Amino acid sequence: MSSNTDFYLGRGGEAEWIGSLHGECYPENFLAVPPVRLAITATDETVFREAVADAFDVWEEERLGHVYRREGGWPWPWYSSHNSSWIITFDPSDGAVFATVGGGVRWHRLDPLNPWFPEGDDSLGPPDLYAWLRDPAAPPSVPMPLMREKPADLPIIGGDPR
Repeated sequence: MSSNTDFYLGRGGEAEWIGSLHGECYPENFLAVPPVRLAITATDETVFREAVADAFDVWEEERLGHVYRREGGWPWPWYSSHNSSWIITFDPSDGAVFATVGGGVRWHRLDPLNPWFPEGDDSLGPPDLYAWLRDPAAPPSVPMPLMREKPADLPIIGGDPR
C-alpha cells in the first residue's frame, strides 16, 4: 500500500513545506535510501535541504514512487499534512529532525545515531481514530500550516456530524 510523506523546515503553523514523496514511504525504506537516511539524520539545515533534494532525485530514478517538489505546488486534495502518512521536518531552533504521522499528537525527535521511528505502544498517532477521521487537524493533532483553504463544511463521514 502506498503512503505519503511531507517534508518541512520548522514546526507549527508557519513551517515551510519543501516537498513530498508518494509511494513506498515507510521508515525501513527511509533508512535504506542513502539520501533519505542522510535527511533524517541531519543536524544542519543546509544538509537537510540538500539531502531532501537528493532524495527526491533518487526516489524518481529508482522508481520508488512520485516526487512532488515545492515549485509544483501542494499535491494533495487535503488541506494540510494531517492526512499524510508521515511528516518529517528539520527544526532549526533545535538543530534536529522530527517526525510525526498524519493526525499525530506529538513530534518524535530522531536520533541521528539511531534514527528509529516509534511503533506499537509508542504511537505518534491520534488517540481517537474516529475523531481524527472527522477532522484530522483538530486538537490534539500537532499544528501544521494550511496548504489550501479548509472547507467551511467538511463532509460527514460515517454519519458523524463535524
